[in-house]
Amino acid sequence: MIRVITITHQCGSGGTQLASLVARKVGWELLDHQLMDRIARIANLDARTAAKFDPQAARWWRVLQRAKINLAACCTYVSPRRLDEVDDRSVHALAMQLIQAAADIGECVIVGRGAQCLLQSRADVFNALAFAPIEERVQALHARWPERRDLQALLARTDSQHAESIRQQYRRDWLDPMLYDLCVNTSIGLDRAATLINEAVVFPGTGWTPTTEEEVPLCHLPAQL
Repeated sequence: MIRVITITHQCGSGGTQLASLVARKVGWELLDHQLMDRIARIANLDARTAAKFDPQAARWWRVLQRAKINLAACCTYVSPRRLDEVDDRSVHALAMQLIQAAADIGECVIVGRGAQCLLQSRADVFNALAFAPIEERVQALHARWPERRDLQALLARTDSQHAESIRQQYRRDWLDPMLYDLCVNTSIGLDRAATLINEAVVFPGTGWTPTTEEEVPLCHLPAQL
């Protein structure tokens, strides 16, 4: 039975919005990379003060505490006086702990942070990859930053940095199709993509198998820029 959905996405493909849609459709909690950063920023605060700063982050922070995670080992870098500064390496350590704890609880949609690699061996996890043509990704970023003129180069740089991060942390290629149960091109529309993921999660463990006529690829993976 699937209890966790991870969504990995190319920058500009709408992956964060897609994850939010999926979470709403299945009625699960959303755990995205922005929330993980926010959790890191309140790590050294007491529970009451943390809840005042960010109630949602404080709630997930308590999940880590209940899971008996060694919080001091991964969060000693946080300064309550400067909540806008975090250390990337330590945030990654915190994210790994949080993803594992969240997966143990279940009923959550996890975005990014290498969750598809970290939870690869779990039978109760469904891993999805969201991608889009480079032209559409450029348009998406242009809508966000209309003054920028180097958007394609920015996307190439971002993809390269993400690929290198996954290689260093997990020794995997983030576009390896073996990491994913479903790859979806978000150019079909985010709501339709969310519906596809929602419907696909029903299949594992139900005995459903495709007929010969239905044996078609779920997607064509994007090429590296």
